[in-house]
Amino acid sequence: MQTQWKILEPNPVVVEQIRQHLDCHPVTATVMANRNIGSVEQAEQFIHPSLEGLPPPDALSGIEAAVDRIIHALRNSEKILVFGDYDADGVTASAVMFNFLKCAGADVAIHLPHRIEEGYGLQPKSIMQLALPARSNLIVTVDNGSSSSDAIAAARRFGIDVIVTDHHNIEGDVPDAVTVVNPKKEGQSGRLSDLAGVGVAFYLVIALRTALRKMGWWKRQRPEPNLKAYCDLVAIGTVADMVPLRNVNRVLVSAGLEQINNGTRPGIQALLKASGIRHTPVTADDIAYRLAPRINAAGRLSNARIAFNLLNTVNADTATHLAEDLSALNQRRQQMEGAIYDEINRHLEHRTDLLDRKALLLAGPQWHEGVIGIVAAKLVARYHRPLIVVSAKETLAKGSGRSIPHIDLYAAIAKCTHLLENFGGHRMAAGVSLKTENIGKFRDAFEAAVEEVTPSQAIGPELTIDQEIQLDQISPQLIDELERLSPFGTENPPPLFMAREVKVTRAAIVGQNHRRMFLCQPRQCSPPIGAIQFNLEKDDPRADAFEQLAFRLQWNRYRGEKEIQMIVEAC
Repeated sequence: MQTQWKILEPNPVVVEQIRQHLDCHPVTATVMANRNIGSVEQAEQFIHPSLEGLPPPDALSGIEAAVDRIIHALRNSEKILVFGDYDADGVTASAVMFNFLKCAGADVAIHLPHRIEEGYGLQPKSIMQLALPARSNLIVTVDNGSSSSDAIAAARRFGIDVIVTDHHNIEGDVPDAVTVVNPKKEGQSGRLSDLAGVGVAFYLVIALRTALRKMGWWKRQRPEPNLKAYCDLVAIGTVADMVPLRNVNRVLVSAGLEQINNGTRPGIQALLKASGIRHTPVTADDIAYRLAPRINAAGRLSNARIAFNLLNTVNADTATHLAEDLSALNQRRQQMEGAIYDEINRHLEHRTDLLDRKALLLAGPQWHEGVIGIVAAKLVARYHRPLIVVSAKETLAKGSGRSIPHIDLYAAIAKCTHLLENFGGHRMAAGVSLKTENIGKFRDAFEAAVEEVTPSQAIGPELTIDQEIQLDQISPQLIDELERLSPFGTENPPPLFMAREVKVTRAAIVGQNHRRMFLCQPRQCSPPIGAIQFNLEKDDPRADAFEQLAFRLQWNRYRGEKEIQMIVEAC
């Protein structure tokens, strides 16, 4: 299916207002208007994200009850169990909550479930096997718990209170916990609806610190923690979970990147080094493509406690060893993921009839359930349709699905609940578990459900272009201003531009399959602009010119020097 190039057309009045107010390049103003920035006030907040501008914690309903119950536990030296999750969002949320409670003098323990052996979220067996033997009085969940009604009821029977902090969709009734702090809860203010699990945990910590300060809790032997120092963890979890990088999340990630670049946490510095990141400043892309995959690898293939220990150690040598362990796990994850991806592609080459379907469900008995979600994402990018990859065991199968922007995966799966043991997720990603004997029936039902929710007019893959520009519009001022629009991520992608009739003045292959070029346009060739095109296919022609070119712009920094560089995305 051919990719359509769509050039955005923002309101020219808004563009001019932003340009005048910020005294910025017209291209910069256009990009900002494309990000739904509709006023000079919003533009000012976007350019200058500040922790002082965050909505107050009481914007999250239920947070006051959580604060009261935790303070009661602190006063009475109760045993608190922080129950986290095995992905980067859950690990960082666990670290934020655990570290703060330790600073507050709590008798606190931490548990991160094993993906394969325990599965996701607080469960009744968690109460029986963890909380009861540890004599826990209070469980605080982070990045999970909204679907744990049975576990919370079991805890209550044994006199154990549960506070839920989470950001996932709530299906059915709200769990009957002491309180549920979740921006997705019905009736909740929308100002914090984009928070990741670590963001919700951080907000509870903000509220706790304020309440404890009013009580005179913080003393010389128990100093009040600086919460800005936690923002590096918040940034990693937020970027890793791919929540929108706008409003509150933009503020939190900006503050977190500042902390990371200050180099204050040994574990993160060791992970940067193990990831091969030598440049500064560290960006959200570095989190998304270097740090987060390594943190996630622990929970995918081993135990997330490795990543938790890395983020919490104060010993540089320990941090180095743990970071190397995570890199080794990530390399193994890449190999496993690549093998499954290649196997599925070979299958589809022999079963081309499957590509006539609007959705795909692919199952294999030996596929590791820790990596099938990544495989699903790569397959969706290639085949552009909703897709579920299933790891089929003897009796119980688990699957991970991804979708495309115009089709609600969660809504499609929800039509098949009669064939599932469990499911959860959202519009673009979801997980399912089902009896292995029902895989065939679920495949048919899923394909039919996707057919129902697919728009009547088929929409192919799109490449969204911020603006068509001439190469002579590119300047150091523009690159500096575009950098100020970062951090980039979900709903604030790096700006993408296009140019027509671009000539290649010089070109060479660098690395194994990257093309380094110098580009210009007719009558605009002084001087040509450096460009790089990554990951060429072996049969890609070496063009001397491009009718049209889609590219991003950035500073290429090397050994203290910098030069303008175009990153070619499509041609």
